[in-house]
Amino acid sequence: MDKKQIKIFSTIIASIIIIFGAFVTLDYFAVFGTKTILKLDFVEARFRTLNKDTGALVFNVDVRCFQKNNIDACVRKESYQTGVVAAHIPVRRVIESTLLFEKSEYMIKSADPNLHIMLMHKNYNNPTKTILLEDIYSGKQTEYTVEMPPRNWDEPTEEDVDE
Repeated sequence: MDKKQIKIFSTIIASIIIIFGAFVTLDYFAVFGTKTILKLDFVEARFRTLNKDTGALVFNVDVRCFQKNNIDACVRKESYQTGVVAAHIPVRRVIESTLLFEKSEYMIKSADPNLHIMLMHKNYNNPTKTILLEDIYSGKQTEYTVEMPPRNWDEPTEEDVDE
């Protein structure tokens, strides 16, 4: 290769690098525009269930979540840990991005900021725990401890009284 070919080759390489750098810079500043995507995602909250009297783990607990105008606000997910029940709470994420970069991401807040979670078991009174959705979204605390009071089978229930 002579000097002329080396000069042409280096000019082509430098031009490609400059064009690529300009493209990345212009895309970073969103010159080519942005797109907004609405994505359904799930946030997990885990509950360690303990017997209120003995402190022993409680197994086979089911979960039910509700909010104002939303009676099914979560889905039970297998936690694969003994004494822990997991609830997946659906959230809607808005992602704004360019061709190469993700500019912003935020969650659409629900109308009711409180999520009421009832932990259900046939041998225990069903305690309801109220959690702020903001705490779940931020991931400040992912596992909660819930004490489940055992049912007293000697006392009459509301159904027995009505008969």
